[in-house]
Amino acid sequence: MSISLVKNVNFGQSKKGLATVGYTLINTSGGVAQPRTSMGVYEVGMLTGIYAALISFPSGFKGSILWDTGGGSPVYATEDYSPLEEQTQFSYHISGGRWILDEATNQMIFFADDNVTEIARFDMKDQNNVPSVESVFSRTRV
Repeated sequence: MSISLVKNVNFGQSKKGLATVGYTLINTSGGVAQPRTSMGVYEVGMLTGIYAALISFPSGFKGSILWDTGGGSPVYATEDYSPLEEQTQFSYHISGGRWILDEATNQMIFFADDNVTEIARFDMKDQNNVPSVESVFSRTRV
């Protein structure tokens, strides 16, 4: 499951009012996980030099957000992405949303706190490793 989080960068007052700020997602091997985009980047407040964006991180992403001011002489800033926020949001949804045991598929299905968006599905098995929703002994995420 991907996660979307608001992230920001402070380039300071000398970089206020720019329309060229963007970011790139870089994975832990140094490769580009998501190409540079300035789409959705906005300045926080009026002429602050602080920029933000709602960034959608691919499922399982590990790496950094590389921000830049764009233009002819760009300034760069980086922030490590912590999966802790993703894990916290997942735990929140698992504990706060609806769940069902589907007898047709022998699966437990978890929904986000909106009770509509599916966030996880688990195969359920009994102690003999036979698919079941009764006397469940183990579950495996699908």
